[in-house]
Amino acid sequence: MPSLIRIFALGLLGQLGATMAAELSEDEQALLQAYGGEDMISIATGTQQPVRKAPSVTSVITAADIKAMGATDIDEVLETVPGLHVARNNIGMNPIYTFRGIQSTFNQQVLMLVNGIPITHIWAEDRSIAWGGMPVQAISRIEVVRGPGSAVYGADAAAGVINIITKTKSDINGTEIGGRIGSFDTYDGWGLHGGSWAGFDVAAMLEYHKTHGYDSIVDSDLQSSFDQIFGTRASRAPGPMSLTRNNLDVRLDVSRDHWRWRGGLQHRGDWGLGAGMAQALNPYGRYDADRWNTDLTYHNPQFTEHWDVQAQASYLHSANENTRDNWLLPPGTLLPIGADGNISGAPLGVVRFPNGFIGNPFTYEQHARVNLSGTYTGFADHQIRLGTGYNYSSLWARETKNFGMNPYTGQPIPFSGFPAVMDVSGTSAVYIGARDRQNFFLYFQDEWKLARDWQLTTGARYDFYSDFGETLNPRAALVWDMRYDLTAKLMYGSAFRAPSFQEMYAKNNPVT
Repeated sequence: MPSLIRIFALGLLGQLGATMAAELSEDEQALLQAYGGEDMISIATGTQQPVRKAPSVTSVITAADIKAMGATDIDEVLETVPGLHVARNNIGMNPIYTFRGIQSTFNQQVLMLVNGIPITHIWAEDRSIAWGGMPVQAISRIEVVRGPGSAVYGADAAAGVINIITKTKSDINGTEIGGRIGSFDTYDGWGLHGGSWAGFDVAAMLEYHKTHGYDSIVDSDLQSSFDQIFGTRASRAPGPMSLTRNNLDVRLDVSRDHWRWRGGLQHRGDWGLGAGMAQALNPYGRYDADRWNTDLTYHNPQFTEHWDVQAQASYLHSANENTRDNWLLPPGTLLPIGADGNISGAPLGVVRFPNGFIGNPFTYEQHARVNLSGTYTGFADHQIRLGTGYNYSSLWARETKNFGMNPYTGQPIPFSGFPAVMDVSGTSAVYIGARDRQNFFLYFQDEWKLARDWQLTTGARYDFYSDFGETLNPRAALVWDMRYDLTAKLMYGSAFRAPSFQEMYAKNNPVT
């Protein structure tokens, strides 16, 4: 019976596509049958191949793996990947995916994809402050590359790439419903359905998560330092962090023949600020965030005799909004305010803020992407991949606050006689004006089978950005299959991170 299962599993792998089948020699197929199969990966090159042959250091985690480890959130899954550590940001305790010790506050050096599409936000070049993690019931597999990936994926794939692949009809056995209750008033529920309708394969997924969050105590915060300087007692420390969450994930996957359409919503509500937006405890501030996405993909592995062609268009809209006034520093704080209405080392005066030092940034983004790629197998021992695409991103913002300059009077807001919190949207006093970015790219890749056990992968990607210039990122990897269970790889690659709008255009912002 185990042999029959292995043979059946090998048969399923054989259906993944003609391209993959062409890559496996008779000896390799025999090894797969003898040793029970091997995980396949596409993130390293854009085409399916065995993990051991991928021209990168890769890991694959399947839905079965996730179920076996008992993980409830993607961060728990990723913590099991060698060379990847999940650290935490003070703002909301959001995850920082640290590859091989490379870390930054906003985690811009790691590219996260959902079904091969970036979910990067251009304000900070991260996953937005209300990312809030991701439940795992709808995840089919996770592919991870440790090392540079800009030759394939462009910006932000500097330290590593994480691709989350969601389930399709073939991954869901009819209808599944489940739930759990945990500590810290945590409640989870989910429902998945896979079936056919009017000739289409359909998969629908809904996941819900609500928690109060654990009560981690902060002994001292930024306001504690101001209290010592000015003799105030405004700090909420010692006190607990605010880690409430109310998450809803909805996804729909519809496919037929060579076409696949996906749509989804990630809602993050009642989102607590963790240790505070400016590292001063705020138990009352809350954020809401919505991320809407849709994409349409045409993939024909036998477009012609030697061409595997894929075309894709996608759209992502996101909104981050305060649902309550967000104090950067708490009510009763006493601060040195300069002539521009901001905190200053050379103050115009020391000002008390009875309602707190309040800043409410609202950020809205939209991202539209189109790309076309083709893999050519007409040359002996070569597999050539070509691709091109265009990305458009835009950002606009609203803001209310009780500091900075009053754009109508030219005087600092605290001294202007206006209400405690003033709407400065659309004026020179807002933290960022409307901005957009265009990115055009093209890439080339050659997978050359030098001998039965040797493969050389070379390639490069060229990116042009409308607001900061161009960059070319090459790669090369020599892979030697020494034995069925031992592989040696010699790799070179370069990568880049695109500057965020926060770094390029932010103003009137005391946090950044």
